[in-house]
Amino acid sequence: MKKYLLLMLPLCLLLTGCAPSRREAVQAYYKSIRTAQMEAQVVVHLSSDDRTFSVTAAYDREKGATTTIVEPELLQGLSATVSQEDMHLLYDGSVWPAGDGGDLSAANCLPMLLYAAGEGFVTREGSDRIGDQEYIFLTTEASGRDGEEFTCTLWVQPETFAPYASELSRNGKVLLTVTFMQFTCEVETGED
Repeated sequence: MKKYLLLMLPLCLLLTGCAPSRREAVQAYYKSIRTAQMEAQVVVHLSSDDRTFSVTAAYDREKGATTTIVEPELLQGLSATVSQEDMHLLYDGSVWPAGDGGDLSAANCLPMLLYAAGEGFVTREGSDRIGDQEYIFLTTEASGRDGEEFTCTLWVQPETFAPYASELSRNGKVLLTVTFMQFTCEVETGED
């Protein structure tokens, strides 16, 4: 009997290693997002000052994303649509080409951080206490369409993996800070 118990112990230890890590679970969740609706506060850190925007965004993995400014009031209603090929600004029925959307900006930071969370190379992971809440964080390295590498640190709720906040940076300089107010999504399931 003791011989069987000794043989079972390594098997039990081996099986405990079969569950995905938190990192793998968070990345699998973000990789599986097909569509998402988001409300967030985006702070753009310029060399001269910081600019704060309240935005809403609709994300569709196949079609792209549209980010609309809610505040400041002067820019309210200005939208940017980012697809695989390009970016357009939309306002009051007018559409203007605005480049390829490859560089990090308030217009494309929400889809870029979803991409980085699901597809990026994880360089750091852990837990942070912010206020009285504990969050899981991942820091990933990813490349935009322009080939430029960027770093994304994302803090998520430990139970649902819903995003709480994110920082997007390049060459060690934080360019954008995002705080989520609302996030809902549709994910792929094994049956899709």
